[in-house]
Amino acid sequence: MEKPNNLKTYLVIIMVAVSITAIIVTIGFVVSSRKENPASWVLHSYGNNVALYNGDQIIEVYGSIMLDTLPTSDKKQLDNGIAFSTREEAVSAIEDYDG
Repeated sequence: MEKPNNLKTYLVIIMVAVSITAIIVTIGFVVSSRKENPASWVLHSYGNNVALYNGDQIIEVYGSIMLDTLPTSDKKQLDNGIAFSTREEAVSAIEDYDG
């Protein structure tokens, strides 16, 4: 009767090990996807307009948005740059300025 108990113990140990491995792999994917571009998309003033940057590269200039027509607080934020994790978030935010 000793063998069935040992078999059950081994199966439990294997199942726990597989579960822990799956959790570690999942956490690894989540952490690596967050590290990818933590705030690489930035809306920043560009002359009298607003530009979307990805890192140091200008992706798009929004010529329809004139900084001199925006409230002072918005201008200050754009002068400092507003960071976003994804392009979609940045484009969604630009719609607030574009009306």
